[in-house]
Amino acid sequence: MPQLGTATLSWTAPTKYVDGTPLPLSGIDGYLVYYGTESGNPQNLIAIVDPSTTRRTVTGLAPGTWYFTMTVVDVHGVESERSPIVRKIIH
Repeated sequence: MPQLGTATLSWTAPTKYVDGTPLPLSGIDGYLVYYGTESGNPQNLIAIVDPSTTRRTVTGLAPGTWYFTMTVVDVHGVESERSPIVRKIIH
């Protein structure tokens, strides 16, 4: 049986909305991390509800190429656009 792998993601909390207005940490409700083996449609989701969190390890990844993207959700429930997709190959 193949060994399952992990991917550690880290990010910096945004400080501004897209329009340039300030976004304090208290204005962030959390983050959504999307991941999967299809680059155009990562189907798994991890909700991070602590806005001060800036690192997450995803475990249980089977060998292959995995793709990750994330969004920020503000306290009004507005979800940002997805970040650029990053990938990791699990051996």
